[in-house]
Amino acid sequence: MIKWSIFTIFIWIPFSAAFKAEHGHCPNITAVGDLDMDRFKGIWYTHSIYAPLSRKVPRCQSTEFIHYDEHFYKIQARELSSQTDTVKVREELITKIFPSEGRYIQATHNKALPEGAQIYVLETDYDNFAIRYMCFDAVKIFSYHWAVIQFRHRLPSSGIIYVAQELAKRSGITISDMSKVPQESCPRDS
Repeated sequence: MIKWSIFTIFIWIPFSAAFKAEHGHCPNITAVGDLDMDRFKGIWYTHSIYAPLSRKVPRCQSTEFIHYDEHFYKIQARELSSQTDTVKVREELITKIFPSEGRYIQATHNKALPEGAQIYVLETDYDNFAIRYMCFDAVKIFSYHWAVIQFRHRLPSSGIIYVAQELAKRSGITISDMSKVPQESCPRDS
């Protein structure tokens, strides 16, 4: 059992650098009860995120939800490379949507999540803001949390930011642990 725990910890260490680690299990959460992916699709600009420990937060992050074909959606994530100042694009397929539970499963190439990442939409009004969240338990000691607050506009008004942050706090997101994603002077294709 000890060998398995040590092995699991070494698998999770590089992966967990992009997450907030907490002692204990994932909390019970409440997501939107009627996730409508047709209304959710489109571009969302990242305002704040639980910051990766290994590097600074990339600028100009956005996520586009695209109706891929009759049965599937995909996600196209963009960010500005801190090394080359070029736009990096990553695509992942959404393999399953659970509208009544406010969640979807996003395919991933990470060996730590072979079934995919289960992501919850905690809050959204579809027109202005969205709060997405993921948590998973590791070795029965820690839980790893990922959260992002996104907006339809790259530079939203302070009033909309305030509403989204208050709703995030009510959902258990620790705003002080989040890092703001710089969205100023971004290229149009980011």
